[in-house]
Amino acid sequence: MRAAVLLAISVFILLTVGAPRRTEGAGQPNVDAGIANAWRVLRAVDCARCHGKDYTGLAAPSIVGYAATQSREMFVQIILDGDPIRGMPGYRSNAFVVDNLDDIYRYFLARATGYVGPEYRPEPRPVQR
Repeated sequence: MRAAVLLAISVFILLTVGAPRRTEGAGQPNVDAGIANAWRVLRAVDCARCHGKDYTGLAAPSIVGYAATQSREMFVQIILDGDPIRGMPGYRSNAFVVDNLDDIYRYFLARATGYVGPEYRPEPRPVQR
């Protein structure tokens, strides 16, 4: 029951924040530039090093699962302040991450709701700074 409520809340937040337009093409969604940018930022910062190539957990927990169960405020707080006791660095001083937080949050909500799958790769483009 709790999982269903959290999923419904996540979908509502995704729609409120601004859902990407989904059109099918080449087996993956053609999402908006923000989600594509977030994917590129995450690869550049190398979150996959600890959270796994699909961000579903490795040495560190799943970011996808975290986005599905936590509020936007908690998500942003953990990104900015980290969890030093568990080895998660904070990114408050990293302007690249801070400037793209909205896109990063939307990417993980899209992953958590299944809108964007782990196989998603955006069209090749330079990272927006």
